[in-house]
Amino acid sequence: MTRPLGPWPVRVDEGQFYIAPEDNHAKGLDKRMERALDHAYKNAGLIGSSKDTACVLAGINCGTIMLSVLQTDTDPGPDPAPWDETEETDLTSSTGDFRYNALMGNTGEDPQEPYETNLAHAGPGTYRLRLHARGRDINPDGVQDDDEPIAEHYLLQVWPKHTP
Repeated sequence: MTRPLGPWPVRVDEGQFYIAPEDNHAKGLDKRMERALDHAYKNAGLIGSSKDTACVLAGINCGTIMLSVLQTDTDPGPDPAPWDETEETDLTSSTGDFRYNALMGNTGEDPQEPYETNLAHAGPGTYRLRLHARGRDINPDGVQDDDEPIAEHYLLQVWPKHTP
């Protein structure tokens, strides 16, 4: 199976967004988000993870970025498009559910599809996440205004990690 999703215009708050379970008020999520954020800073500053949660560090401080997702059953290999950065991490999902989550939550004004699309397509287990990024250096720590063309683009490849 290969399933492309998006691209979606999604929100970034405080320079980050998360891949986490739908119930982002679940017990212990704040600690998992904190650990994922710490791992992202240590892992080349793009993506990091802890159990059930991954954190993506954007270039902008707040505003909108474009996110595309590719779900596959096996490693698709790096995307051939021109990307500025690529980083990988493992994400273990104990519930078989993770999806895009804005740091400040769903305002109801955002497109709902990214919040509603479960990226853990093979159920509970460990997944490999490969994140490609372009445009993070265009407006570092700035604000992406709604009337400006979106400068940051991301492709998240997701597949179950099969251990030999």
